[in-house]
Amino acid sequence: MKKYIIVFSLSLLTLTVAAQKRRKKRVPPPKELIPVVKPDYITNGSAADALSVPMPTTSSVPILSKTGPGPIHATTIEGKEMRFKNIEELTTTDLSKLKELSFRSVVRGQSIDSGILQQIIERATQLEILGIDNFELAVFPEIKTAHHHLKKLALRKNTLTSLPASISNLTALTAFDCDNPLAELPPSFTQLKNLKELGLYNHLFKAFPAEIFSLSQLSILYLSGNYKSETKLKELPDLFQQLPELKELGIQNAELSSLPRSIATLKKLKHANLSNNQFKSFPEVLATNPKLTYVPFSNNPLQWDAFLASIKKIQWRGLFFLYETGFTKKQYEQLQKILSKIDVYYDGMND
Repeated sequence: MKKYIIVFSLSLLTLTVAAQKRRKKRVPPPKELIPVVKPDYITNGSAADALSVPMPTTSSVPILSKTGPGPIHATTIEGKEMRFKNIEELTTTDLSKLKELSFRSVVRGQSIDSGILQQIIERATQLEILGIDNFELAVFPEIKTAHHHLKKLALRKNTLTSLPASISNLTALTAFDCDNPLAELPPSFTQLKNLKELGLYNHLFKAFPAEIFSLSQLSILYLSGNYKSETKLKELPDLFQQLPELKELGIQNAELSSLPRSIATLKKLKHANLSNNQFKSFPEVLATNPKLTYVPFSNNPLQWDAFLASIKKIQWRGLFFLYETGFTKKQYEQLQKILSKIDVYYDGMND
């Protein structure tokens, strides 16, 4: 009798697990949870949050000064958290004691003096994290001497069209998050040899910045073009073997229709986000990468026959996001049947 009970219990468990797996595939997560680009961030409480806290739908940070740049948060090298109502109050403190500093405006159109920023960079010699979010900042200050402590720099939703050549003086920089209409990177960008995380959003690049291929330690790279611009990246250089540490790669709001062969050399690549491009089928250089686990591929003009043939070469397992492709529900179900070891998420609106 015990034997039959055990067999029955195992059978019931198997059926339950199978049912859960089917439900997971049939009911995709809400569309808003699938990022089109790498998630944006805010500073809320400490400057360290600048590169680690997802942006909420509404901000809980009040405007502390109608005439100032908004909330200014800082953390000292002793770990003490500080808040300043305006720039004047900040400049009266001992900047050499600051470890983290962030400026964030919740109102568009406020400006911040690049001269003040230059003083901060020169005097805050122990600063490791600097965030400037949502200001009319058109010029980033010159960095006159080497800064050996600044590791993370976030410039989000500003109006920068270029970066100073002296950015190479940020010798300790490991993470750079820039949401600005940059037209190019300065040649000196190649000297940021410690950079591991790079995000360039709303850019206006006419070609993929060659300077990036000198950053051999990069593990995370995201480029997303300005969606309103007519200038879009149409191709990538075949030089990705120079970035052997890449684990995450995102090229979005571009006009890519193919990928270079060197993408196949990225043995550590796990995340590949190529949404909002011009692909008609799934690139073979990604299909044959067994390490992939997370692949957003939405908003591409996929052609059914070509795409169907291309996915049969897929060797990885993980999450596959295919929103806004124009496929019918039956076609999506056919894809899921072929990709039985992959969770395919879709909108299901084209029945």
